[in-house]
Amino acid sequence: MNKDFVLDTGQKFVSNVLGTTGAIWGSSEVVCLRNGANRRLWRGIAGSMGIICFGLYLQERIIKYDKLKK
Repeated sequence: MNKDFVLDTGQKFVSNVLGTTGAIWGSSEVVCLRNGANRRLWRGIAGSMGIICFGLYLQERIIKYDKLKK
């Protein structure tokens, strides 16, 4: 396995998946959308977006891996 591919995969996971989820969670608090009464709702929203971004991340990584194999 290519060492650069492994490092790139880790970096993209942190920035694309965790970064998106954290940005949604944090920005909802900054603009006062999230409070104690609706915390579960925002967990669901941020988590759902994290799952969507994880799917896009996996799709992009699979394409990149296939290109490296050729």
